[in-house]
Formats: sequence, structure tokens, C-alpha cells
Amino acid sequence: MSDYESKVIKKVVSKYIDKDSAILDIACGLGGKMLLLKEAGYSNVRGVEINENSVRECNEQGLNVVTFDEFKKESVKNEYDVILLSHIIEHFEYRELIEFMETYLQYLKKDGYVIIITPVLNAYFYDAFDHVKPYSHIGILNIFGEQLSTEPCKSKYRLAMRDLHYIRIAFQLKFYRALALETAMYRIPRTINRLLHLVYRLSFRTIGAPSAWIGVFQKQN
Repeated sequence: MSDYESKVIKKVVSKYIDKDSAILDIACGLGGKMLLLKEAGYSNVRGVEINENSVRECNEQGLNVVTFDEFKKESVKNEYDVILLSHIIEHFEYRELIEFMETYLQYLKKDGYVIIITPVLNAYFYDAFDHVKPYSHIGILNIFGEQLSTEPCKSKYRLAMRDLHYIRIAFQLKFYRALALETAMYRIPRTINRLLHLVYRLSFRTIGAPSAWIGVFQKQN
């Protein structure tokens, strides 16, 4: 998670989420987003993670994290004001994603928020070997929104979109043999990439390629 992405996340969260809100970070990993929220003044944050080693490391940092199995077995079903899905939906095939999201939407209060952070389809998307499919905010609304859709299935939960931000990175040359193998000609595209990155920084990150989107959705039922 870059400093730039962290700033955008803080901006989005502070706009919609009260400091005393109960937040559930699903697939929280090593707790990076939880620590970010904690630094921003949010104290009622809980995480769910499949990797037991990651859960252990999070707990050692003082974070409230349980495994997926432990969460599902809890006798008391808490409701949350916010559910955070950060860099997780792109790891699912669409039928599995609907089931996964519905599993946790039942714990979200009516009028509560779902914050989704996910990469767009770009030259780097499939560099992560476990990325299955990129999803757009329109795709999410086709399944969870109110409007009519030709999709083969509709969720029983309804979400309305409240905000959308794009994370941008510098335009970069990538699909060049010289870059991959660092042949004698690799200095040319590398120099171009450095200039493109300079343009990106001088433009305050406005001239660049979208790498991810952050969407804020509100539960309607």
C-alpha cells in the first residue's frame, strides 16, 4: 500500500465514517489497513483473515483479528457500520464473489457502508498470480444495485453507490523485450519511463494510468 493510496483511503473514510463506527476489515492480511484506521482515530476496528500466521502477527500488534472459521462460529452475531473489502474481490470468480459478499453483508447494518478497493484491468493486473478477474463499480451495481440488469443472477442485498475515487500510477512502458531481459537497448525504454514518472509527479498524480478504484456503497436493505 503506497502513501498515496493511504492518503486517499483516509480521505474517503473520514468523509463518510464516524470515529466510533464499528468497522470490519475482511481479509485484513497483516493488518495494514487496520493500523491506518487506528492512526486516523478509529478504535472500534476488527479484522477477519484466513491465514492463521497473519492472525497471530496481527494479534501480537494489538489488533483484534480472528480467523474466518472463528468468526463464523461466534454465538453473538455483531452488526457493523462499515465493511472494508480491500484488494480482495479480484481474487474471486463472480459466482463465488457474490456468495462471499452476501456472507458478510448480513453483518452490515442497514444504511451501513461497504468500502471496496480493487485494481483495474491494466498492464500489471495479472502480475499477481492469484488475481482471477478485475471488477468495475458498474459490475458490482449490476449485481447489488437497484437498476435492471441482464446479469444471470441478482443478490438479495441492495447497495447504492455514494462515492468513487481512482488511484493513478505513472504511465510506463512495459511490454518490451529489452526491459524484461535488460538487453543493450533497455536504457531507452527505462529512460522514457523515468520521464513519464516525472510527469506524473509534477502533475500531482493527475496525469497517469488508473491502477485501482475505491468505491463507497451504502446498504439499502
